[in-house]
Amino acid sequence: MKKFTEKAKWIGKGENNFQVDVISPAHQLRKVINLDKAPKSACCLICGVGCYSLYVNGKRVGDDVLSPAFTVYDKRALYLEYDLTEYLTQGENVIAVKLGDGFYNQTTKDVWNFYTASWRSLPKLIFELFTDGESHTVSDDSWKLTTNGATVHNAIRTGEYYDARKADGWREVGYCDAGWEFAKIVHPLGGILEPQVMPPIRECEQLLAVGLTKSKNGWIYDFGKNTAGYARIKMKSSPGKTLIIKYAEILENGELMTDGISNLVKTGEFATDKYTFATDDVEEWNPEFVYHGFRYVELSGDAIGEEEPPIDAVSALFVHTDLRMKGGFTTSEELLTKIYDAGVRAFLSNYHGFSEDCPQREKNGWTGDSVISTDYAVCLFDMKEAYKKWMKDISDTQRVNGQLPGIAPTSSWGYNWGSGPAWDMALFALPYALYRETGDTECIDVVYESAKKYLEYARYYEKGRLVLFGLADWCPPSKLDNLKIAPNELSDSCYYRAALGIMSEFEKIRGNIENANYYLQYSNSVKQAIIDKYLDTDAISDAGQGYLAMLLYFRIVEGKEGEEIAARLAEMLRDDGYVHKVGILGMKALLNALSAYGYTDVAYRAVTRRDYPSYGYMIDSGCTTLAEHWEMSQSLNHHMYADVVNWMMRNIAGVKNTGISYDSFTVTPFFFGENCQASFETETARGKLSVFWEKLGSKLSLDITVPRGSVATLILPGKEPKAVESGKLLLDL
Repeated sequence: MKKFTEKAKWIGKGENNFQVDVISPAHQLRKVINLDKAPKSACCLICGVGCYSLYVNGKRVGDDVLSPAFTVYDKRALYLEYDLTEYLTQGENVIAVKLGDGFYNQTTKDVWNFYTASWRSLPKLIFELFTDGESHTVSDDSWKLTTNGATVHNAIRTGEYYDARKADGWREVGYCDAGWEFAKIVHPLGGILEPQVMPPIRECEQLLAVGLTKSKNGWIYDFGKNTAGYARIKMKSSPGKTLIIKYAEILENGELMTDGISNLVKTGEFATDKYTFATDDVEEWNPEFVYHGFRYVELSGDAIGEEEPPIDAVSALFVHTDLRMKGGFTTSEELLTKIYDAGVRAFLSNYHGFSEDCPQREKNGWTGDSVISTDYAVCLFDMKEAYKKWMKDISDTQRVNGQLPGIAPTSSWGYNWGSGPAWDMALFALPYALYRETGDTECIDVVYESAKKYLEYARYYEKGRLVLFGLADWCPPSKLDNLKIAPNELSDSCYYRAALGIMSEFEKIRGNIENANYYLQYSNSVKQAIIDKYLDTDAISDAGQGYLAMLLYFRIVEGKEGEEIAARLAEMLRDDGYVHKVGILGMKALLNALSAYGYTDVAYRAVTRRDYPSYGYMIDSGCTTLAEHWEMSQSLNHHMYADVVNWMMRNIAGVKNTGISYDSFTVTPFFFGENCQASFETETARGKLSVFWEKLGSKLSLDITVPRGSVATLILPGKEPKAVESGKLLLDL
């Protein structure tokens, strides 16, 4: 990708306004250029922060939205390149850019302090046009600027207001901008400029309403699925009439309900867009600089009458980073299918240039959530560039002493609460999972220095090799008796030990054998400290599910002792009526530990329960994404309980990667019924891998595609492991 020349300058209004809860209009910039001839080739480089829309001669350039991806602007910002060959003509042309605030100039007060970010300033732009290989036009103080455009307000956490009466053709050739001011050259961002290699955010799916009901204020459209994005309206009213567009995940007594998710955003109208009509004709609009989390959209305001509006007057756009899907899972069990779909949809709903926790309330890059979901993410999606970018974000937030915050990007919040070993594990787990799944080592290179520095920081908290400085097993069911969450020190120390072990692997991959041995020995010393304290007979006898599951999942105990504890854990879960009594850390450990020791049947019973608290309870309550709480009292779109997706692929379809990028793998189907089936597929470095199995009574049919050079082993109950090659098999069970 090209780089900016020194001629290109950052430009903007040249003022700063650090107020909160203010009307914040988009900035419009334009530049008229003349070309002696239509260029044979033309491209531009652009970075507009917070986010931008680019137009040439009135036409929107690109199909991406909300670009560039959010970063720690003090450390780095991303620019994109567009081919403009088909947009430019001989003679007069106009380059037009609209700038929104995004996360760069957050005017909404929130509890995470982004409105006080050190990078905060009014939106600014850097731009360069190249024609036939030569720099032709750059951003400088000859550009014109106004803030008196149709986008009269935008705030990433609340909403966008648009007055169509002000849509005056400013993007077109021939427009008179005499009343505009000249842009000013402004100070550059604090960070470096580098190309955005990860996929952009796009409008990836359009949903039509499946229901329309009357509300107290207007009309509510139901789109059937929880979604991250925004509404697109296509309707008519009267000039000067304003349409109020509100978003919510939940209805209560037929009305939008946002009380449980709006309390952390302290100013502005939560989840609200507004559109003022310019004509009596049909007008079409959607916001440019915000996104919401929602299933329901309410239309109200004086643009809406008592008469029921058309059901097709509003559609919903599912907006997220356009990650290429490369894998998949199916099963004949309907509930598992719905859980899988909800987990995948929750992951996509929470990727907008970085991995978020929820799209409607926080839009924050909680690292702990991604630690839970990364194992299935790298299998189902091409995550290489997306994770490399986010790994840089996490590293960019690291303090000189090695400390990490619980969210990334962050301006200042999350260092002394909201982090700790299980959350900080993202710095290790994400690149390592990507390496195991694909063989890619570039992510390891991105985090290597930060990972070493972090382990030195974490060492400060050691007491007898154990650590305690982070969040515990988060968000367990709240309405259960005899709930015993794993001790915070145990979970912290287990994740600390795992990070040391992964660091040993990083060093080995990089050829640093002496360092690899050092970290391995260190990891083993932490393991021994855990054994010395937490394998006490009295403690084990009184331990809860998460306690035992973590000992097994993190391989603190193995062999015969591990088998005994696994048997106890399986018995405990049966005695509890297959009710999981764990939080997000314990859930990942619980399901995977049970299956690792041959108790997939017990884990399956826990996953397929339908009473509270269970995945079935979520699905039966109408969830199409996974909820934050089993009580479904707040966000209904989180991926922190979504490792169940990975568990299904590995233990129902039964495909486990036992090497690097499936150079060796096993197929161990779990037969959950007399007649049942499942399938799994993914792309590997050696080609496509796919497995389809179907059990009909005592007969098993298997259709498998083994990548070139990979070794596949079929493991069936009561039978010796068997090497298999690509093809179809019919076997007796």
